[in-house]
Amino acid sequence: MNILRSLLASLAVGATAAAVALSPTAAGAAELPSHARIAALGDSITRAAVADGTTASQPQNSWSTGTSTSVNSHLRRMQAAGVTMTAGNYAKGGARSGDLPGQATTAAATGPDYVTILIGGNDVCAASTLSGMTSADTFESNVRRTLDIIKAQNPDARVMLASAPSLMALYQIGRDNVTIRTRWNLIGICEIMLADPMNFSSEANARRSAVEARVDEYNQRLAKLAAERANVFYDNGAVHNTPFTRTDLSILDGFHPSIAGQNKIAAEVWTSALEQGVFTP
Repeated sequence: MNILRSLLASLAVGATAAAVALSPTAAGAAELPSHARIAALGDSITRAAVADGTTASQPQNSWSTGTSTSVNSHLRRMQAAGVTMTAGNYAKGGARSGDLPGQATTAAATGPDYVTILIGGNDVCAASTLSGMTSADTFESNVRRTLDIIKAQNPDARVMLASAPSLMALYQIGRDNVTIRTRWNLIGICEIMLADPMNFSSEANARRSAVEARVDEYNQRLAKLAAERANVFYDNGAVHNTPFTRTDLSILDGFHPSIAGQNKIAAEVWTSALEQGVFTP
């Protein structure tokens, strides 16, 4: 049965959904109550930094916990299903995987029922050399510790691990656009991937390929962690494989998701959650 179609059909005929049930992956798993809390961990993407083209962070436009009508966030999708939601966005601009345990400690104390995590971009982008990128082992260890913290205080909480976005795809979108290239150069953003974008030498191409390979390793480790844990789900590469376009990038930096990009992330991760039975009507 198509879970999303069933849910939409029940809403269309005026049925009142008192709760969104969580799939019984773990024995005795509880349903999401009619009053539930969502917590978002991660970096500037989940804070919706510069999404509308201004310099401020805009958690109201977050793909996860956003309350603005501009973005059909996970919070708003759950509200549409009849759940009274509260939310906490603990993501922080510039955060790396090593910052997740601290975010999780704060979030776990609030008793979340559903937690989203999107991390990895800064683990590569903050590095000035390939050797400076966070190793896959360290990345996995950081996320594993984060999951342990959540589970210790909220054993029934469902966690969605969103895949790290493709930096190679971002590069390919912007490299032929002079406006985007100019913004990259002026801001100096994610230079390990985006510096000297019109340099197609074998050395430059190898550098970019190595960065993307590390992102792929991160996503492989996220999939591994989800496979090990009953209440943890991986989006199966949904964010990483999302076909972003120029309009999905902020006009301010040509890097962070725009409002349209936030909507795409929300939709792709939500679809993956439904397909995996994280939520059922």
